[in-house]
Amino acid sequence: MAARHRGRTMSAAGKIMAGRESVRVAIVQTPPVFLDLERSIDKACRKIAEAAAGGASLVVFSESWLAGYPYWDEGWNSDSHAWMDVRSRFFDNALLIPSAQSQRLCEAAAQSGVTVVIGCNELDARPGVHTLYNTMLTIGDDGRIVGKHRKLRPTFVESAFWGQGAGDDLYVHETAVGRVGGLICGEHVMTLARARMISQGEDFHIALYPGAFNVWSGPKMQVEDPDGSHFIGYASCRAHANEAGAFVVCAVGLIDEASIPADFPMRDSLNISYARGGSMVIAPAGVPLVGPVYGDTIVYADCPARMIKLSKAIIDTNGHYGRPDVLSLRYHPEERT
Repeated sequence: MAARHRGRTMSAAGKIMAGRESVRVAIVQTPPVFLDLERSIDKACRKIAEAAAGGASLVVFSESWLAGYPYWDEGWNSDSHAWMDVRSRFFDNALLIPSAQSQRLCEAAAQSGVTVVIGCNELDARPGVHTLYNTMLTIGDDGRIVGKHRKLRPTFVESAFWGQGAGDDLYVHETAVGRVGGLICGEHVMTLARARMISQGEDFHIALYPGAFNVWSGPKMQVEDPDGSHFIGYASCRAHANEAGAFVVCAVGLIDEASIPADFPMRDSLNISYARGGSMVIAPAGVPLVGPVYGDTIVYADCPARMIKLSKAIIDTNGHYGRPDVLSLRYHPEERT
């Protein structure tokens, strides 16, 4: 008897990538309008349409693309007036979900008929709560918000900017291009978080980063890694592709001096040298299909369903290659419901 999926019969082929033989993905690798939410949304809508015109069905933007990753340094020794100015801008240009601004993104996705995943600085919408989060927003091709994931643990100094996510949003979502999940930057070294996503059967895993960085060579804590020899994100994404038997869409941030407003008060503390892009799309075998690609561009890749099928024939992590009698994963939010 045929399996049933969303109330309709489903063929074997329909289990992978919503029955599509191939999906073209696009990574929008371009700077946002830094700390300007309205103009960044204008740009995002244009880029969504451009990527769709290029044949993409899945369009991805990098970490906190709306409206800019906090590339500047802060500490107790920060100049108070500069700090107050920047923090006010950071707050005022955060995204509320839902809101008129998020609705514009939804309309752009629906008008182009594409699934959109975009990183954003999200402001908690509850009255009296003003915490910001590093959030991955997923919008379906019909314009509905499919899912919203807040980064579980901001890394190192990121904790000065963002609160930690509750962890009740680690879900893979059914979309028109298949089952889409994702994590943000340092979450890819949280082994159990990746296992949670893999356990739900991803066709596409979205990995968002602010740049391709090297944290070992110095002199700064994060410096450019132009040949990809030290960037841990590439290693994590290639491993995840192989372990999940899924395509990994690794969207890496891009920003330059020209993109920073002339009156930005903390310009002297910016570290943007590593944010040169470097996005890639990785096949289920763990081999890059496209990239790393640098510079201001849209990165396209065609992802054939047969690559997932062949990967699953060798290692089906949730099937014949699993040993639930030996190992299991507990997801605590489900236990609390």
